[in-house]
Amino acid sequence: MVSRRHALTLLGSTATVGLSGCLFGGIGGGDAGPPPTVSNRRVEATGSVPQYQVDAANTGRLPETLPVEPSVAWRRTPNRYDAAQPVVGGDAVYVAFDGNLVKLTLDDGDEAWTVDAGHDSVSAPAVHDGVVYLTVWNGGASVPRGLVAVDAAEGTERWRALTDNDLNASPTPTDDAVFVGGGHENSEVAAVEHDGTVRWRRDLGVYAAAPAVVDGRAIYATGESGSVVALDAETGETVWEQSVDGRTTAAPAVVGESVVVADETGTVRRLDITTGEERWHATVDGRIDHSVAVDSAESRSAGSEASGTPRAAGEAGDSEGHGPSGSRPKTDDNRTQSDDDDHLVVAHEDGVVSLALEDGENGGSADSAAIRPHRF
Repeated sequence: MVSRRHALTLLGSTATVGLSGCLFGGIGGGDAGPPPTVSNRRVEATGSVPQYQVDAANTGRLPETLPVEPSVAWRRTPNRYDAAQPVVGGDAVYVAFDGNLVKLTLDDGDEAWTVDAGHDSVSAPAVHDGVVYLTVWNGGASVPRGLVAVDAAEGTERWRALTDNDLNASPTPTDDAVFVGGGHENSEVAAVEHDGTVRWRRDLGVYAAAPAVVDGRAIYATGESGSVVALDAETGETVWEQSVDGRTTAAPAVVGESVVVADETGTVRRLDITTGEERWHATVDGRIDHSVAVDSAESRSAGSEASGTPRAAGEAGDSEGHGPSGSRPKTDDNRTQSDDDDHLVVAHEDGVVSLALEDGENGGSADSAAIRPHRF
């Protein structure tokens, strides 16, 4: 059965989207003048969620468990309009408001800098190796758009690429390059070097989602084109392509040797990462717009014992939350846990469903009222 705690922890990206309007002052507003600034209390905060869906594989798996009853530590409203999902890197929070990229200190919410990134951004930024990346759309002839790279320490623009395209999908940075999806009336996806040089561009589909990038492959859900495509990360050439039933605007997730993707018909598929061959598919009772999250067997065990107490990644294990030296725990029948013991947490329009990664079996559900985020 999907617990409320697990639903909120594992759907961290989705929950943050829902909370961003409340934590940062909401979307829209009728009064003129500067938005209010509210200070509550300083907090000792740890952890990192540096990009959409947490990591380059788009697993959505947070490195810590969330408290059962969260409370507001501080609140800031840099702008009244169009708050995107915030991300956390080091001691700072990065969030886009109506085309402005804002850096806030994590412990007290003080504003460190603001950069005018362009007309508008609806996607989460990403922070990697001292640089914050943001996609911008609807720039018009004289307003900047595309992919912008900003120095995380200084708040200065380093470079801007793909300025002829409107980009809506969040960027996926890796040590190798920055990979971007499509956007409004834009079917191109691309890979950009860390100096702003465009490595390759491909025409895949309008609203192609943020890619999962692992082991030299960039895996895209192609949006309006209704397919999943694996591209060679170095050349952009197609490795494999798999058609699906509907629009695929939710970013794909990579789990071990599998790619998991959901489409708007409510169908979830597990594909082989090497060939794209379908291993199973399952259907949930509702439209799916958000990416799935991965619920590992060990995190379920830790969550049941943690009573909501946060645990930093790496405590009593490695950076992936595994046991000492990266070993995975034993199951009840004394097997070493594998990726097939993991579950997928799927948010659809009416609630949340847990599916077994091994065979797609429904492991329980919670309706939308049961997992509704706190409103502060």
